[in-house]
Amino acid sequence: MPFHIGSGCLPATISNRRIYRIAWSDTPPEMSSWEKMKEFFCSTHQTEALECIWAICHPPAGTTREDVVNRFELLRTLAYAGWEESIHSGQHGENYFCILDEDSQEILSVTLDDAGNYTVNCQGYSETHRLTLDTAQGEEGTGHAEGASGTFRTSFLPATTAPQTPAEYDAVWSAWRRAAPAEESRGRAAVVQKMRACLNNGNAVLNVGESGLTTLPDCLPAHITTLVISDNNLTSLPALPPELRTLEVSGNQLTSLPVLPPGLLELSIFNNPLTHLPALPSGLCKLWIFGNQLTSLPVLPSGLQELSVSDNQLASLPALPSELCKLWAYNNQLTSLPALPSGLQELSVSDNQLASLPALPSELCKLWAYNNRLTSLPALPSGLKELIVSGNRLTSLPVLPSELKELMVSGNRLTRLPALPPGLRELSVYRNQLTRLPESITGLSSEATVNLEGNPLSERTLQALRDITSAPGYSGPRIRFDMAGASAP
Repeated sequence: MPFHIGSGCLPATISNRRIYRIAWSDTPPEMSSWEKMKEFFCSTHQTEALECIWAICHPPAGTTREDVVNRFELLRTLAYAGWEESIHSGQHGENYFCILDEDSQEILSVTLDDAGNYTVNCQGYSETHRLTLDTAQGEEGTGHAEGASGTFRTSFLPATTAPQTPAEYDAVWSAWRRAAPAEESRGRAAVVQKMRACLNNGNAVLNVGESGLTTLPDCLPAHITTLVISDNNLTSLPALPPELRTLEVSGNQLTSLPVLPPGLLELSIFNNPLTHLPALPSGLCKLWIFGNQLTSLPVLPSGLQELSVSDNQLASLPALPSELCKLWAYNNQLTSLPALPSGLQELSVSDNQLASLPALPSELCKLWAYNNRLTSLPALPSGLKELIVSGNRLTSLPVLPSELKELMVSGNRLTRLPALPPGLRELSVYRNQLTRLPESITGLSSEATVNLEGNPLSERTLQALRDITSAPGYSGPRIRFDMAGASAP
C-alpha cells in the first residue's frame, strides 16, 4: 500500500478535532504512525507535530539533509520531556532518522543513501523518493550524493505542484533563503519571516517592498489577495497566487510579467523596463503602468476604470473601455486619440504629438494636454474645472465653462481671450499674442491670480490695468503684467 499522496493534503491550520477525523477507514500509514506517537506531544503541539510528520513522509521539492535534521529536531523540541529521546534526528552526521515507541520499536524512519534515495519506512510500508543533487545550473543531476551534506531536490513532486502544507512551503522558502548572496541574506531572511507569519495567521496581505530582493521564491502563500513587492531589484516574477486581487510591483527591473491571475482587480507596475504586457484579466479595474518601455497595449478589459500609461513609448492607444473614468497618457508618442468614453472624468495627454482632440465627454472635469501640437480645441464640457493646454499652437479658445477654476494657456498664439468665468481662480496666459483683454478679467475674485507677462498688450490696456489695480479699495484678482514691449495704443 503506497503512502497517501493525493491532492487532499493537510491545510495550513488544523484543529485538534480534525487531527482525529483525518484517520478515516482507509488510514494512510503515516496516520497509523501518528496514532502511536501523538501521545508524545501535548495538545497544543499536536497540530505542528502532525504537519512535521506529514512533511517527513512527503518530502517537498528542495529538501536537504539539513531540512530532514531540522524536522526531527523540531519533533524533539515539541515532545514531552523524556519522549524526545525516542526521536533520533541524525544530528551527528548519520543518514538514519527514526522515531521509536516506548518498547524501542521503530514507528517511523527515514534513510538517505549515497545514491540519492530518500526512503521512508512506516508501519511496514516503504516508499523511496528519488532525490538528485542540485547542479550549478539548477538542473537535476544523475550522479551520486557527495556524502551526508549534499543538497537534494525531490523529483517526485513536480515544480508546478504548489505546496500544500506549512512544512512544504517552509522547505522551499528555506532553500531560497540559504541561496541568497551575502548582500541579500538579511533581506531574504526577513521576507521568509513575513511569509511564515502570513501563512500561519491567514493574513491576506503580503508586503515585502523595499527588501533588497533580486528574486522571489518559487511559491508564495496561495491564499493571499494583496501582494506588494515594490522597490526591489526583481527581473522576473514566479507564478502568482491564484486568489490575487491586488498586485503592486513598481520600482523593479521587470521586462515581462507571468500569467496574471484571473481575478486580479488592480495592477500597479510603474517604473520598470517592461516592453510588453500579457493578456489582462477580464475583471481588471485599475491598471497603472507608467514609466515603462511599452510600445503597444493589449486589449483593455471592458470594466477598466483607471488607466495610467504615461512615460512610455506608445504611438497609439487601443479602444478605450466604456467604464473608463481616468486616463493618464502623458509623455508618449501619441499623434491621435481613440473615441473617449462618455463617463471619462480626467484626461491627461500632455507631452505628446497631438494635433487635435476628439469630442470631449460631458462628464470631463480635468483636461491636461500641454506641450502638444494643438491648433484648436473642441467644445468644452460644462462641468470642466481644469483646462491645462500650455505649449501648443492655439490661436483662439472656445467658450469657457462656467465651472472652470483653472485655465493654463501659456506659450500659445492667442490673440484674444473669451469671457472669463467669475469663479476662475488661476489664469496663466503669459507668452501669447494678446493685445487686449476682456473686461471680465478685473471682475475675478480677490483670491484669483492672473499672469499676463510676455504679451504685446497695447499701452492703453497696460495703463488701464495699472490704474485699476492700484486704485484705493481694489478687490479684484492679483494680476502680473509687464510694461516693457507694449504695442501701439
